[in-house]
Amino acid sequence: MGSLPIEARDLTFGKNRDLRQIKCQKVMTTIKHRMAVQKTLDLIRGRIQDPPPLCELASLAGMSRTYFSPVFKEIVGMGLQDYLICARIDKAKDLLGDVNLTIKQIAYEAGFKDPDHFCRTFKKKTGTTPTDWRLRKLEDSLPKFIQKDLHRTKLERRKQNEVT
Repeated sequence: MGSLPIEARDLTFGKNRDLRQIKCQKVMTTIKHRMAVQKTLDLIRGRIQDPPPLCELASLAGMSRTYFSPVFKEIVGMGLQDYLICARIDKAKDLLGDVNLTIKQIAYEAGFKDPDHFCRTFKKKTGTTPTDWRLRKLEDSLPKFIQKDLHRTKLERRKQNEVT
């Protein structure tokens, strides 16, 4: 910088200061967006059976609907509808550990209006049916020695089915 005239050095310093200020503003905006989206995520999780509409979420975040949607996607990594489905599936996974609830009850409790749609969506997202997920979850919660016996019994059944 020593070889630049004084006016050019002042201009360069001013540009660097402006860039730092812009970066600071971007960081602050990102933090504000994350905090606003976090409020909406908390509300969605609290009302998973009847999630608030986009306009209510945007209002809570202090944004317009058209501005909120891309901000939500940028912060969360997926659109609002995809997030709702994932949140409902996660809720269902937790509920599947309760053997006193039917699959139909779990579907409604997780916010699905139709149990058949729930089963199709669950299988599409997880690669397995809710019933199989429940069985695996229950097996995983058993003591190891019982798990080994179950595994041995399954292998014996497979062998018998292959023979017949």
